[in-house]
Amino acid sequence: MALDWQDWHDELLQRSGEEQRPVLLVLNTGWGRCGADFEHAVLNDERVIDALATHAITARVDKDARPELDARYNQGGWPSVVLLDSEGEVLFGDTAPGATVLLEQVQRAALRCRGENPPDDAERAATEALLDETIPPAIERALLADFDDRHGGFGTGEKFPHPDALDYALLRHAESRNARLHEILEKTFSKIAKGGLHDAVDGGFFRYCGRRDWSRPHTEKLLETNAGLARNFLEMGQMQGRADFLAVGERTIDAMLRDFFDADMGLLHSGVDPDDEYYALDAAGRRTRRTPNRSGRMLADGNARAISALLIAGAVLSRTDLTQRAVAVGENLMRKLWRRGKGMYHSHDGQQPQLNCYLRDQAEVARSLLHIVQFTGDARFLAPLEDLIEHIANTFVDANGEFTSRADGQARVGRRDAQILEGAVAAEVFLRASMLLGRPSLSEVATRALEHHAQDFRRYGYAMAAYGRSIELVLHPPLHIVVVGEQGDPVADALLKAASTTYLPSRVVQWLDPAVDAEHLERLGLPTDGRPTAYVFRDRVCAGEHHAPETLPQGLRDANDRRLGR
Repeated sequence: MALDWQDWHDELLQRSGEEQRPVLLVLNTGWGRCGADFEHAVLNDERVIDALATHAITARVDKDARPELDARYNQGGWPSVVLLDSEGEVLFGDTAPGATVLLEQVQRAALRCRGENPPDDAERAATEALLDETIPPAIERALLADFDDRHGGFGTGEKFPHPDALDYALLRHAESRNARLHEILEKTFSKIAKGGLHDAVDGGFFRYCGRRDWSRPHTEKLLETNAGLARNFLEMGQMQGRADFLAVGERTIDAMLRDFFDADMGLLHSGVDPDDEYYALDAAGRRTRRTPNRSGRMLADGNARAISALLIAGAVLSRTDLTQRAVAVGENLMRKLWRRGKGMYHSHDGQQPQLNCYLRDQAEVARSLLHIVQFTGDARFLAPLEDLIEHIANTFVDANGEFTSRADGQARVGRRDAQILEGAVAAEVFLRASMLLGRPSLSEVATRALEHHAQDFRRYGYAMAAYGRSIELVLHPPLHIVVVGEQGDPVADALLKAASTTYLPSRVVQWLDPAVDAEHLERLGLPTDGRPTAYVFRDRVCAGEHHAPETLPQGLRDANDRRLGR
C-alpha cells in the first residue's frame, strides 16, 4: 500500500474536520541525512503505512519552500513531524519519532479528532488541573530521558543548544543537588565549549550543529542563542566555581557586543549571516576578509534577553561597563520600540518600528526591566514596567484567564507549545513583579494562567523548561531581598551588589529609598529610618536582616537552604 502524500494547502484542515482524522505533516529538507533515514526506517514501515492510511491525512513539505509552516510547526530540527487537528493545533510533535511512538500518537490523535479521549487523557481530564510538586520532576525526567549520554545536549539528531533547558537544569540541580543533573550539565557545557557550535576564534556561538557530536555547524549567529548561552555559561561557572566556563561566558558577551551591536541605534541586531568559508579561517585569515553581514533588524525580545545577559555578566564578572551597557540598551529599547499604553513593537529596521501584537515581546521586555531594577536599583524603569504589565493584563489575558499569544486574540494560530512558553514568561514576570511592586493580585493572575497547562505541557517534554521555571516560582517562591538606604549611600550600594552577585537559583532584589519609597516600606512593615539594611523575606515574611555587606552572602545561602527545607 502506498500513502497518498499531499502538498500543504489550507483545505487539508477543513478535510480533517469533515473526516474526523488528524493531518500528519512532515517538514523535511532536501539535504538532511536524518530526514532520509526517517523516511526509510519509519515511513516505509508497513504498520505505519496501514495506520496512516486508515487514521490520518498525510502531507509532506520542504521547509525551505514553505518557511511559514516551518516557523509555525518546527519541533527543533528536521524532519519535524506533527499531528494536527482541524484548527491546526498540534496534537503531537517531535523530530524523527520512531515507528512505535508514531503509531501510538496517530491512534491517540485520531481518537481526539473523533471527540473521544484516549484512556489516560480521560483520566487526566477528570482530575482538576492544579499546580503541584509533580510538575518540576516531570520536566526534569524529560530532560534526563532526552539527554545524549555520549555527546551531551538533548536529542540524537541535529544539535541545538536549548538555553532554556540548560537554565532549568541549573535551577533544578541547585535546588535538588541531583548527581545525574550535574552529569548532564558538566558534559553538555564541556562539549558545547569544545565543539563546533562554539566559535573558538572570535567567541560566541552558531545557531546549531548538523551532527549529533556538535560538528558541522550552521554558521548563522543569533542574538537570542548567544544571550542565552552567555547566561548559561556564567551561571554554571559561578555555581561550580569553574573559571573556564566563566571565560567562555565572558568571551560570548564581548563577541555579542562586537558582532551584534549597532552604535547608531544603540540596539543589537537579531543575527549575523552564515558564512562557512569565513568561519573556517583562523584569526589571521579572517582579518583579510569582510565580516559577515548583520541581519538589519533589531527585535524587542532578542534585545531584552541581551539586556538580562549583560546584567548577569556585569554582576558575576564585576564589570560595571557591562551593567552600564545593559541600562543604555534598555533606555534605547524603550525609546524606540515602546509606546505608553500600547506596549512594545516587535522590531526596528533602522527606519521605523514594526508590528505590535505579540505577547512574547511584551513579556521578554518586561522581564528585562525587572532585571534592570533588581541589578541596579534604577527606579526610572518602574513606570514602563508597570505600564507593560497593565498592557499584558488588559490585552493578552482571555476570558478564561489564559495568556494569549497575540493582541488580536488569535491565540491558537501558532504552535500550542509556543503559546505555553510565551505564557510562562509572562507568568514569571507577574510572579516576580507581585513581589517587587507589592501587588499579590499579579501572582493570582499568573497562577490561574499556568493552571491551564498543568496537563498539556507533558506533550512537549524538556521543551517546557520555561514553564517549569514559572511553576517553581509558584511552588517555591524565591527569596525577596529588600535593600533599604538612600540612593548613593556606599553601604546600601555594597549591600545591593552582594545581593545581586551571590549565587542563588532564584531571587528578587530591590532597593527602596526611604525618602521616596516610604509608602512601599510601610506596606512591607519596614522602618523608614536607621542605617542601610538588607532585609531577607521568605514567603512574604521577613526572615533576617543584614547591615554588613560581607555577612550578606552567607546569610542568603542559609536562607535559601531553609527555603528549600535543607
